[in-house]
Parts: sequence; structure tokens; C-alpha cells
Amino acid sequence: MIKRNEGFICVNCGYKVSPARKTCRNHCPRCFVSLHVDDKIPWDRASVCGWKMYPIDYTIKNWQIKILFKCEKCWKLHWNKAADDDDIAKLPEIVMKYKFML
Repeated sequence: MIKRNEGFICVNCGYKVSPARKTCRNHCPRCFVSLHVDDKIPWDRASVCGWKMYPIDYTIKNWQIKILFKCEKCWKLHWNKAADDDDIAKLPEIVMKYKFML
């Protein structure tokens, strides 16, 4: 399987997202919304769902931020690492916005 690290236009806020520098990106660094594109493993891009995934929680462990996403269609939960260029200062507010909506 080949990792796919591509830029994209955020479906939520319209921001032009560049490919990640160190890993494969799957969420917007501004609004943290992503698409349900991965299926069994991160970066496989094999999901047939394709709906929006929203950040609903996060944790910090060993100096690493992990974000919990929930699909608005199939409700799949998925943890993902924060990217080094994510706007982390906005994360708590954004999580509170979506946590109880889904």
C-alpha cells in the first residue's frame, strides 16, 4: 500500500490545505474537519463513506496531541495525531463546538 499525502480544499471552511511535512494529512489545520477517507488503517484512503468527520475530543500524552474524530454519517470514531502546523490554540473551542452536536 502506498501512503497518499495530498493537499486539498477543506470542505468545511474552504482553506487550501498543503500536504503535511512529516506525515499524511487528513484534516484541516484551521478548522480540524476532515473527510472519512481512511478505512482499516490511517492513510489507506479506502473508506467508501466519504462524509465529514468532526473533532469531538483530544488528549495530550507524552507531549503528543491526539484528536478524536467522529463521522457525521456512520459515526465511526478515529484518533489522529495533530500535525505540526495545526492551529492548536483553536482546538479546545472547536472540540466544544462539535462534541455535543453529533
